[in-house]
Amino acid sequence: MNMNIIFKIHLIFLFILLLSVQSVVISQTDVFLKIYTKTFQRIEIDLYPFVQENSGKDSKKIANLITEVLSNDLWMSGFFKVNLMSGESQPLSTDKKDGNFTSLAWVAGQFQYGKKNIKIQPHLVDMTSGKTIIRKDYVGGGRYVIHKIADDIVYNLTGESGIANTNIAFVHQKKNGSKEIAVMNYDGYYVKEITNNKSINLSPAWSPDGDKICYTSFEDDNPNLMLFNLKTGLQTTLSNLQGLNTAPAWSPDGSKLALTLTKDGNAEIYLLEVEKKKFRRLTFNRAIDSSPSWSPSGREIAFTSDRAGSPQIYIMESDGLDVRRLTFEGSYNASPVWSPRGDKIAFVSRTDSGFDIFAIDVTGYNLMRLTKNSGSNEDPSWSANGFCLVFSSTRSSKKELYSMFWDGSDQKRLTLDGGSYLPAWSPRLK
Repeated sequence: MNMNIIFKIHLIFLFILLLSVQSVVISQTDVFLKIYTKTFQRIEIDLYPFVQENSGKDSKKIANLITEVLSNDLWMSGFFKVNLMSGESQPLSTDKKDGNFTSLAWVAGQFQYGKKNIKIQPHLVDMTSGKTIIRKDYVGGGRYVIHKIADDIVYNLTGESGIANTNIAFVHQKKNGSKEIAVMNYDGYYVKEITNNKSINLSPAWSPDGDKICYTSFEDDNPNLMLFNLKTGLQTTLSNLQGLNTAPAWSPDGSKLALTLTKDGNAEIYLLEVEKKKFRRLTFNRAIDSSPSWSPSGREIAFTSDRAGSPQIYIMESDGLDVRRLTFEGSYNASPVWSPRGDKIAFVSRTDSGFDIFAIDVTGYNLMRLTKNSGSNEDPSWSANGFCLVFSSTRSSKKELYSMFWDGSDQKRLTLDGGSYLPAWSPRLK
């Protein structure tokens, strides 16, 4: 990676750190770094039209697709402001002696289109030195290969992995009334159902390696916890205890699941050792305890409980000890999800207009309302980089999935046919 770029990136982040970074100490075991700030200035990057090596009838269509997908991927990374350039396929010269640039780099390239795959050769150049950072062939299916290019650009310019190569699992209600688990690209394309049992399937949760999804299914007349292996297509039963087996959440190392069981008559949170099929009860309360979510370290679990009279967000150690209440504002707070960056928890709160999504620091400070639209906004799930959230909303009269940044900005609709909810954003996929 070019030293000028490294120097510029370090300066940007040093400035941010001086202004707004604080270390948040949660307990003697967990220290989280708060990096969110509205003063952050996105890095500018110039994107030129890609050209086809041998002109064809779909040349313009494919060039537009590359521009559309690549610019969206770079924007959604949270780091870049993309300047869409026109005219030349790339700058006529990179020899700018004054060194007065507003953009960090430029991207251009060529492509060849076949019947099944597309070959793209992007050209990523450091504006300050004129040196090439990326220039190689990428071959694959349409949008997938463009996502790969975007993630490589993000990594090479920032050192941070991108999120373009991620998926979202969700519940899709069909016209026959069944609710199936479906998976789509993070930008809403290539929807594919992974269940087809014409029953009710809920609460999808990705394994940390991205190879498996567990979910609750009513296929056998009891809400059992199932596991679907995306690589083999095999489905197995993880828990079929009498009553609810639901709201699964994988531990960061993938060895355990926190989940809600009602086998003892009340909704309590348990740990399930996946390989050994051993259960351990974590909560002991007459109240309803549900919706567990792990901290990135695996040392703590956030959950919902109405032990104080109304549903609120609590945090406990992963062994069930040291329970503390996190939320005190609002009469109904539920569905916590812990940010992969560690310092924030998003959750759903009842408001005058329905339900809305909020975020709060794990210290209990800096409560922020993220949605303010009509209808109900629920089911938040964080992206792998902790900069974005996916959620469901009825603002268009039907339940659809939307994405937004951590501060509630740039809310985008991802699904169009209604009946989509309970999304779960995948880890970065291999």
